Amino acid sequence: MERLIGVDLGYGFVKATDGREGFLFPSVVGDGSPHQPLRLASQETDPTDNLRLQIGDRVYHAGTLAVRQSRMAYRSLSVMRDEGNDLLVLFLTALSLFTHEPNTTFSVVTGLPPGRMHLADEFVRSVKGDHRVVRFRSANPEELYLRVDRVTVVPQPLGTYWSQVLDARGQLLQNAAAEGRVGIIDIGFRTTDLVTVEGGEYVPEQSRTVPTGLAAAYGAVAADLLREYGIERENHALDEAIISGEIGVSGRRVDITGLRERAYEQLATKVLVEILSTWQVADYDYLWFTGGGGQALQRYLVPKFPQASLIGDPLTANSRGYLAWAHYIYGTGGAPWTERTPVNPQPR
Repeated sequence: MERLIGVDLGYGFVKATDGREGFLFPSVVGDGSPHQPLRLASQETDPTDNLRLQIGDRVYHAGTLAVRQSRMAYRSLSVMRDEGNDLLVLFLTALSLFTHEPNTTFSVVTGLPPGRMHLADEFVRSVKGDHRVVRFRSANPEELYLRVDRVTVVPQPLGTYWSQVLDARGQLLQNAAAEGRVGIIDIGFRTTDLVTVEGGEYVPEQSRTVPTGLAAAYGAVAADLLREYGIERENHALDEAIISGEIGVSGRRVDITGLRERAYEQLATKVLVEILSTWQVADYDYLWFTGGGGQALQRYLVPKFPQASLIGDPLTANSRGYLAWAHYIYGTGGAPWTERTPVNPQPR
């Protein structure tokens, strides 16, 4: 059985969907064990809470399980993200969530930052083909064979574009943005991508990757926590505190929204400078903010531009758009994507 999947392998979180199910988990990998942890709770947990996979002769934890259980857990922020094979681990972990039988074939659309598209061929070589994995979700290990048949890699924020101009089955919507000039600002954990789509065509000369994102805000909050409370936290262990605005200190909950918002405001200023340095924003019909950082910084950035808006469900917009594009291209024989291929499909 073939499954079409849209996968966004973000530096902060992995987002994946097949249109029926969608999953999100932190982009954290750690050393693993095949043994189930002892839990007091007897009810079924979220499947992303117990991501344990054997690839080759090694067992890995991924997502929140790696944060909780691994002795050595990490969220790679390097360009290639190939330390410890972590990009392949995250990719296969995401696909395993859509595997409900021993043999499954996938066709996948995913993305890389515009400034990292030169790595696309190497990424495809690393993930395409047959993979044997063992999944540990219960007392009985499950042997799975995942075949990655087709992989299309696009500049990351195009997923957001397609999420707005295509429906879930890859059909063109009646959307004025399809004919306009659109600037997409995708603020992620490690990078901020600025992408231009004009008249339905990706414009690489007006697109770039800026090496800054929410990781900078996490670093500022971590420094404040160390200085004010003597707490040391790696970035992968700060997700819950940053999202909730609270952290535990000696058995009590401490409000850190002030620290967080100060870091967010500083980051937003840097992103604003990059936008104004890259584009003549008055030439754009639409400015779309997306990504987890777009959601976090919207109050500081969206009001700066009259044509700006935050995309609905910005954290998953890329993965949803990738799936729509998968339906479009693979539904017409798997047409290859190139930099000069119009990214706005024609009605059919």
